[in-house]
Amino acid sequence: MSSLRASTDSLLAVLTAAQEQRDQRAHLVDGPDGPECEWAAFERSTMHQGVNDIRAERDLPPIPLEAVIRVERLAIGHSDYSRKFAFYCAELAAK
Repeated sequence: MSSLRASTDSLLAVLTAAQEQRDQRAHLVDGPDGPECEWAAFERSTMHQGVNDIRAERDLPPIPLEAVIRVERLAIGHSDYSRKFAFYCAELAAK
C-alpha cells in the first residue's frame, strides 16, 4: 500500500473518530470565516494534529493550521467530503 494511501486511511480514521463527537460539540465558536459549530473547529484541529503527527514521524517540520483550513475548503461541498479532506491532509503530511 502506498504511503499516501496509508496516510489517507489513517487520517480518515482520525476524522471519523472526531466526527463521532459532533453531538457533544454543538456550541458556536469563532472560526476562520465567522461563527461555526464547535465540532467543525474540533475536527479541523484534530486533522491538523493528525497531519503533524505523521510529519513528525517522517522528520518533517509541522505545518500551520492555515494549511489544513485551505485544504478543508477544497473538500467542502463534495459528496465524499470526509475522504477528500483526509486525502488532501495526507498530501500535506507528505510535502
